[in-house]
Amino acid sequence: MSQETQNGTPEIPYINYTRLLTCILYEGGGEKVLEMLREKGINECYYYNVRGNPIGRASMAGNLPEIPKTEIVHATVSADQADYIYEMLYTEAGINQPGKGFIYVNRLTRSSRITLPAESHA
Repeated sequence: MSQETQNGTPEIPYINYTRLLTCILYEGGGEKVLEMLREKGINECYYYNVRGNPIGRASMAGNLPEIPKTEIVHATVSADQADYIYEMLYTEAGINQPGKGFIYVNRLTRSSRITLPAESHA
């Protein structure tokens, strides 16, 4: 539960043991990664498509840009899960293969827990 500060505004308790895993997938597959994360109980994740060619890859047709399937996946996990989830994504999502993408981890210094209100069925 949040506490109130001296001026009456709610104080948000911050969590400092979370990590943000970011996967850059050159061949797509963000939906598959989200499903793998959901099966492991991680629901704090999302993905989106981006445009542009990976470094070192030329466009296929003259000077026209290709429409890549590059997707970026972000997942927030606790620090003790970060290494396990990193390894799982690295191998099971195929990121360990050359040219498929890469993954990295950032420490989140001020994340906060979202508490949804209880549902009331009137």
